[in-house]
Amino acid sequence: MNKLLNLFETKFTLFSLLFLTGMLRFASFYTSPDAKADAEPTYNPFDSISSLIQQFVYLTSLFFLIARGKTSVRVALRDPLVWTLPILTMLSFLWSDFPDISLRKGITTLQTTYFGLYVASRFTIKQQLQMLGWVLGITAVFSFFFTLAFPGVAIEAGANAGSWRGPFTQKNLLARLMVLGAIVFLLLALDRPKSPKLLWGGFGICVLMVILTGSKTALLLLFTIIILLPFYKLLRAKDTIIIPAIVGLIIIGSSVITFVTENWLTILAALGRDATLSGRTTLWEVALEKISERFWLGYGYQSFWLDGGGAMIIWKIEGYKPPHAHNGFINMALDLGVIGLFLFLTILLVNYIRSIIWLRIGKTVTDLWPIFYITFFFMYNHSENTIIEHNSIFWSLLVTVSLSMRRVKLVKRQITAPELLNSQPPINSG
Repeated sequence: MNKLLNLFETKFTLFSLLFLTGMLRFASFYTSPDAKADAEPTYNPFDSISSLIQQFVYLTSLFFLIARGKTSVRVALRDPLVWTLPILTMLSFLWSDFPDISLRKGITTLQTTYFGLYVASRFTIKQQLQMLGWVLGITAVFSFFFTLAFPGVAIEAGANAGSWRGPFTQKNLLARLMVLGAIVFLLLALDRPKSPKLLWGGFGICVLMVILTGSKTALLLLFTIIILLPFYKLLRAKDTIIIPAIVGLIIIGSSVITFVTENWLTILAALGRDATLSGRTTLWEVALEKISERFWLGYGYQSFWLDGGGAMIIWKIEGYKPPHAHNGFINMALDLGVIGLFLFLTILLVNYIRSIIWLRIGKTVTDLWPIFYITFFFMYNHSENTIIEHNSIFWSLLVTVSLSMRRVKLVKRQITAPELLNSQPPINSG
C-alpha cells in the first residue's frame, strides 16, 4: 500500500508541476504571435480543462496536507513570513477596484502556496530537483517539437519575429522555464559525475531553447548562474567577506547589464534629443506615478492591468496593452503597494541568508539549489513579472525552497544534509 501511495504521490507531483508551467494550456494557438497586435483574446477551450486540473491538484494536495497534519504544520512554520504575501493578496479585495477578481485570484495564490508546502513536506531537495528535471526536460523537448510542427503559431511575429515561444503566449515565458531547466540539469549532472550523459543532454536542450527564444535576459541570467557556481561553492569552503562581496558585485553587475541590454534603444533615446522616451522606461515612469497614488496597499491583486483599471493611461501612451510592468518589483507595488514590496524583499533576503547557511551545512551539489533558485528568482524580476502569481510554478517553487530548508544555526563542525535530517545538538532546528 505504501509503495502504491508513494508512486501515486510522485506521479501526482510530476503532473502538478507540469500543469503549473502553463504548457498544458497550449496558449499560443489562441494568442497572436505579435505581442503588440492588440488582438482580442481568443477563447481557449483548454482553459476549461485547466480549471478541472487546477481543482484536482489543489484538492489532492490539501487532502495530503490534512492527512499529515502535524508534519504539515511543522514544515509550514519553518518560514512563517512566506505566508504573509499570499494572505495579503487574498485580503486585497477589500481595497481592490475589482474585488471579485482579486479575491478569486488571491485564493488561488494561497492554493499555489500550499501546494509548495505539500512538495516541501513530502520530498527532499534532491527528490524535488529530480522531479523538476523530468518536468522541465519534458517541457523543453515538447516545446521544441511543438514549434517545428506548428511554426505559424509557435514562432513570434512583429518586433520579435523569429523568436520561439512554443506552446506559450510569449517567448519570455518559455525562456525563463528553460533557464530554470538549465540550472536544474546543471546541478543534477554535477551531482552525478559518473553517469551524467542524459543530464548534460537535458542541460544542452534547455540552453538550445533559450537561444531559440532570442531572449537576451535569459542568456545573461544563464551566463551569470554559470559564473556564480564556483563562487557559491567557495561560500561553503571559506568563511570570508571577500566571496560574498564578489557574489554581490556579480549579481549587481549582471542586473545592470541585463537592464541596459533590454532597454538600450530607450537609453540611447534618453541620451539624445528624444525627450518623450519610449519602451519600458516610459511604462515604468507612468507606473511609478500610479504607485504614488496608492502608495501603501496598491490597487489590489491582479486588478491594475484589467480593462477599466489603472493601466488604461499606460496602454494609451504605449499604444498597445502590456499585461504587466515588465518588472516584478514595480508590479508588486502596483498590486500590493509598498507594504507588499517590502514583505517580498524581506522574504527574499531572509531566505538568501538561510540558503547560505544551508549550503555551508551540506556537502552535496544539490544543496546549491536553494541559493541558485533565489538568485534566479530575484534577477528575473528586473525585466519580467515572476514574483507572486496564481497557478505559477515559480512562486510555488520559492515556497517549496523556503520551507525545505530547516531552521539551522551554523556551527564550527561541518555536517552533511543527511545528518541534518537526524538533527542532533549542537544544531537547533524548528
